[in-house]
Amino acid sequence: MIVTDAYWEKRNLGVSTVEVRIEDSDAPENILKELEALQAEYIVVKIPCEKSDVCMKIQKQGYCFVEDMLHMSHDLHEIKRSKMYERLYAAISYRAMDEGDIIRLKKEMEAGIFVSDRISNDPYFDSGLAVKRYLNWLHDLLEGDSLPYVMLYKGDPSGFIILQTKDGQVYHSVLGAAYAKYRKTGLGIVQKEQEIVRSLGGKRVETQVSSNNLSQLKALELNGYRTVGINHILVKHNK
Repeated sequence: MIVTDAYWEKRNLGVSTVEVRIEDSDAPENILKELEALQAEYIVVKIPCEKSDVCMKIQKQGYCFVEDMLHMSHDLHEIKRSKMYERLYAAISYRAMDEGDIIRLKKEMEAGIFVSDRISNDPYFDSGLAVKRYLNWLHDLLEGDSLPYVMLYKGDPSGFIILQTKDGQVYHSVLGAAYAKYRKTGLGIVQKEQEIVRSLGGKRVETQVSSNNLSQLKALELNGYRTVGINHILVKHNK
């Protein structure tokens, strides 16, 4: 198992945090012993779906299941679109974000466009912490080598997507959402990251989606993504 001191969450959530990734080779008895020895105020455990038996065992230590995290992949193949979807797709354009777009994005985040993540849904955390966490994450992404794009519906900002890559071949869609004004318009099914990655010379785009975010999961499947892995996510608060 891999234990990571998630020191950045102290800034975000105000508590010491440890993230644990269980590996296929880990023996259940060793997992239980190592988890019991952890002292952080907030512990996040990620368990491959093939080791579901571990979920039942660690819940006896006070861990609570919060979501499945699905790992999705797209090889950039063209998909068949319905006439309705084709009209929506054609109505959406994109461009690299400028400073004005970043300001708009921050305002959208402050208004609470993310509601399905494990922090937003955790009664141990104040709802404002989830917003703070996303704003800090955005700052870190923009300080790094990320590629932020704004989506435009007939010229009006309707959402965003942020990509990252290490080799110029595989791109990771790390953060994105529709803006509040367009949340219930059906535009959320339109995804342009495959088109963007093709234009950048990439070969594949990968992303993750929570089982709590059913609408996004449906959109990914509609756009040709396939599930390549699932992790069970359990958390524990030590206060």
